[in-house]
Amino acid sequence: VAWKAGRATIVEGVDLAFPAGTLSGIIGPSGCGKTTVLRCLTTLNKASAGAVTLDGADLWPQRRSWRARIGYVPQDDVVHTALTVRGALTYAARLRLEAGTPADIVERRVVSVARLLGLEERLALRIARLSGGQRKRVNIGVELVADPEVLVLDEPASGLDPGTEGDLVKLLRGLAGAGRTVVMTTHSMEFLDQLHQVVLMAKGRV
Repeated sequence: VAWKAGRATIVEGVDLAFPAGTLSGIIGPSGCGKTTVLRCLTTLNKASAGAVTLDGADLWPQRRSWRARIGYVPQDDVVHTALTVRGALTYAARLRLEAGTPADIVERRVVSVARLLGLEERLALRIARLSGGQRKRVNIGVELVADPEVLVLDEPASGLDPGTEGDLVKLLRGLAGAGRTVVMTTHSMEFLDQLHQVVLMAKGRV
C-alpha cells in the first residue's frame, strides 16, 4: 500500500502479510510511517494505492462490517480514569456486542476478558488507581470484549518500565497463540525475540 497527505508521500511500497496466530512488530524511528501503516490496516485511513485485505477480501468497501473483526488500541489511553475497570469494560461491551445482548452474557464476557488480562482482582478499582501497565491492559480489554480476530496496537509499551513491558509483550504473544493476528508498533529493541515477525521501516518504506 501507499498513503499520501496532499502531495507528500508518507508510506510507499508497503507489502506485508500478517498470518493468524502470530505477533508482529513494526519498528523504526519516529515519523517513519509506522502509525500510518496501522491506520491503513484498520481502515482509519484509505490507502492511496494498493489494498488491505483480510481473508482475501478488500477491507475498504465493507469497512464498517469488517471493523467488528479488528481491534485497534491507539498509543494514548482511551479509557476514562474515573470509571472502574468493570465499568469501562462493561461500557465497551455494550457498545460493541450485538444490541440486546443480555446483561449476564455481558458480565461473563467482562469477567472473562479481565481474567485473561490478569485484571480480575482489579475490577472494582477506578482506573486512576491502576499502574501504567494495568491501564494498558484495560485499553486492550476494551477491544478484546468484542473478541476481534485481529488486534492492532500502536506503541502499547510506551512509557512502561522494562519489566512491565516484558509482561505486556508476553501477554500479546499469548493472545496470538490463541489464534489471533496481533500487530504492534514499538521503539523498543529489548523484546524482539518474542515476536514472530519484525518489520523495519525507514522513511515510509519497509
